[in-house]
Amino acid sequence: AVVSTQSTGRSNLWPGAFTFGLEKKFENLYIGWGHKYTAESYSPPAPPATQDEYPSGVEVTEVPDPTVDEERALQAVQQEQLAREAEEAEMEDDDDDDE
Repeated sequence: AVVSTQSTGRSNLWPGAFTFGLEKKFENLYIGWGHKYTAESYSPPAPPATQDEYPSGVEVTEVPDPTVDEERALQAVQQEQLAREAEEAEMEDDDDDDE
C-alpha cells in the first residue's frame, strides 16, 4: 500500500495565510490585506473635508488660445520690433565710431 501524507494549515493571526504540504514538500500562500486579525473590524479614518474651490477673478480667468493666424501676426510684429532694435543699436554703434 502507498501511503502519502498531506496537510494544510491556516493562520489564526494572519487571516488569508495558508500552508499546505505533500510528503516532504510544502508551500505558503497569503491572500489578504496585510492586517493582523483583530476582534473588532478595521474601519479607516474618514478623509478630510473637501476644500473650497479657488476663487477666480479677473487675474486668474482663463482666456481662449490664439488662432494660428493670430500667432503668426504676433511673430511678425515681434520680428519687426527686433529688426528695429537691431537697426537702432547699429546706428548707435556708428555714432560711437564717429566720435
